[in-house]
Amino acid sequence: MTLIRLKEILLNYVTYLYPTILVSNEIDMNIQGYTELMEDGSINIRGDIHALKGFNIRIEQPFVPEDNKLLNHFITEVNIFEGYTNLSREYMDNLIQSALDHAISSTLSASSHITVSKVINILGSFAERTYEGRKIQYGIIINDKLKSDSRSDNIYFTDFVSSPFSAVLTNGAESFIEVDSDGYIIRYLQLNTEKIENGLAPYDYTRILEYAGDDTIAVILTTRGELLIFHNNELKYTKRGGRWNPYSHESIIQLIHERSENDNRLFAKAVYLTALDVSFASTGGIISFLDENKVENALKYINIHDIVNEKYFVLKRDQMMTDGDPEYEEIKSISFDEFLRRKENGKSCVLNRMIDGRKFFKLYRKLRAELVGIDGATVIDYNGDIVAIGAIVKIEAGSVGGGRLAAAKTLSHYGIAIEISSDSSVRAFALDDKDVPEAIFTIADNK
Repeated sequence: MTLIRLKEILLNYVTYLYPTILVSNEIDMNIQGYTELMEDGSINIRGDIHALKGFNIRIEQPFVPEDNKLLNHFITEVNIFEGYTNLSREYMDNLIQSALDHAISSTLSASSHITVSKVINILGSFAERTYEGRKIQYGIIINDKLKSDSRSDNIYFTDFVSSPFSAVLTNGAESFIEVDSDGYIIRYLQLNTEKIENGLAPYDYTRILEYAGDDTIAVILTTRGELLIFHNNELKYTKRGGRWNPYSHESIIQLIHERSENDNRLFAKAVYLTALDVSFASTGGIISFLDENKVENALKYINIHDIVNEKYFVLKRDQMMTDGDPEYEEIKSISFDEFLRRKENGKSCVLNRMIDGRKFFKLYRKLRAELVGIDGATVIDYNGDIVAIGAIVKIEAGSVGGGRLAAAKTLSHYGIAIEISSDSSVRAFALDDKDVPEAIFTIADNK
């Protein structure tokens, strides 16, 4: 594969995996295989195993070893048919799209990648099908430990899913069909576990994590036509809106932990998991957590009626006095409880009672997602205390983009702000060394 063609592949197809990819100018190569993960979290990549030149690629967050493995499989797959001539562009496009599917299957399992690939293709083809007027949902578990010589029968899963009755036998949340590495049906599996509060997957799908371990892969088709793939007790990939999305949970949790001023890693994990849950709920939202020395400045952009914390109510009221806000005269002598009891503060009053003084990471996971899904921003201080919920942020002059994006960039001047769009993408912003908001990680950017 030539350098020109490799760059075209990276920009036109690898972007389906990593939409924010940046490709360097050509550089000298001295690597083993097609790809090599570098110490700075970028990847060196070449299109020919003997090439002495290639490119360095990077995204906002560091690549992880699994990304390197995936890209190596992808380039290997593409090279199989790159030498073919007289193929139409449309046909070549379909081949490369299939190469992405195959690369993901090979990354997940060396021994059952063919079965994984078939499951992905078949369930993907069912995304637009209905059964008695409702969307089909499926759950298939591929068990790597069991080979075809240990199966109890010879029923192949493609025969099962091609039968209309199969549409009601699994739902991908609590019930699954388990197959061996060759795709033969082993059993029907009913999950009996509870949802896992800290599971590395959308909360409604955390039951499967106990079953999708080192030797098993679970593939779910949702009623929204999305594919979710679980392995090693976590969500690994999704296909949403026609794009594959890899998930590097621990890497991003660590990034949040390092960039925040809270030493408790549970805080970073709670923030990340909540962003993930809101992404799959498709409600959209903003999570902002503030630096210790910037809290008071951030309060200038938050309305006092959105504040749910007594400490910050007092600070905001003092600001209003200093700024000559006419509303100050009405509230200068009342307590926080009296303020909440006012009719116009019903939302903040209810939310204050629901939080009951608990830190963000101490709340039930489901409640956290529901709070962040309220229109506006959920603002948290450096200690994990909730400042405001559903805050309509005053946008800084010169902000561009939609209201949610502009609000997130405004709040990023005072800490880290995570924007979750209603189309499921997640982007986190913080200031760069020139005090300009920059994205520090992106997940599932389907734009």
